[in-house]
Amino acid sequence: MNLIALTRLRSWMAARGFERFFVQQPENFAWLTGGGDNTVLALRPVAAWLEVTPQTVRLHSSRIEARRLREEEVGGLEVILYPWYAPPRAEGPSDQEHDLTPLRLVLSPEEQERYRALGRDAAQALGESLRFADPDWSEGELAGAIAEELWSRGIQPVVLLVAGEERLFRHRHPIPKGARLGRLCMGVVCGRRHGLIANLTRLRSFGHPEAQALNARVCRVEARALAASRPGASLGEVLAEIQAGYRDLGCPEEFENHHQGGLTGYRSREVLATPGEATRLQVGMALAWNPSLPGAKVEDTFLLGEGGLENLTFDPSWPMERVEGRLRPRVYEG
Repeated sequence: MNLIALTRLRSWMAARGFERFFVQQPENFAWLTGGGDNTVLALRPVAAWLEVTPQTVRLHSSRIEARRLREEEVGGLEVILYPWYAPPRAEGPSDQEHDLTPLRLVLSPEEQERYRALGRDAAQALGESLRFADPDWSEGELAGAIAEELWSRGIQPVVLLVAGEERLFRHRHPIPKGARLGRLCMGVVCGRRHGLIANLTRLRSFGHPEAQALNARVCRVEARALAASRPGASLGEVLAEIQAGYRDLGCPEEFENHHQGGLTGYRSREVLATPGEATRLQVGMALAWNPSLPGAKVEDTFLLGEGGLENLTFDPSWPMERVEGRLRPRVYEG
């Protein structure tokens, strides 16, 4: 169990007078159990509940899932079985009706260590795939290579986008199709392991003449977001810096063409940055900004620490350049 999470949840329950609380959503199940997974279908919970009281935590499960969950996901919790054909409803308040997101946002030291390991592995997986890619591959072939690298490291790709030259300039969420990669391609990953999600984007050029210049432009927008991501700043304030960055590039309309990111953790975006969003950054929160232009996008997962931002998805094998004093990924060529 994640004892820090359990303490936060019990304090929250006490403040509301809840004698028991039921947890089922995958992001909360993973958070509370220290990385346990109660899914079979991606990001959909199986019919199992954690029942939390001030003194106990019990698992309610069908016989189908009980043994696996107890042996591999939740440790030695007491298990209450029910028939697979008659799943019960939560007999009290639950995370189906109460949002626990604010309790998850500041990550414990143990969660931060898990995140660092995930970030390194996710970056290596995506980097290896793109370095190995061939311009004659289809987008589906590259997506398959990325998925293989991720799963070999125990990472579930909950989002996997790939675009070749033809579609990269047209779509911001390019689900892989059969198009040839051509001279420029992009891979986008939201990879989940032990509940946490690493978010990152990389581009590979096979001689595209505009690739590096476009990447430099989008990195200028991102630099404003990273500089503004300080403890005490609100997500809305950081977003305003991103919007100003697009104006400085002479393309203010691009702000409207894709969301710009926000807080991450047990969901790819725990809190999406929207105009005026009041959530304030704190040490221990994770962020993923993702400004984009037609043909360009930059994204990594950062941890906000006492000394500033730590890039959790840094790949030492990927070419980098300094942008406003910070190493940011170039478009890989070669």
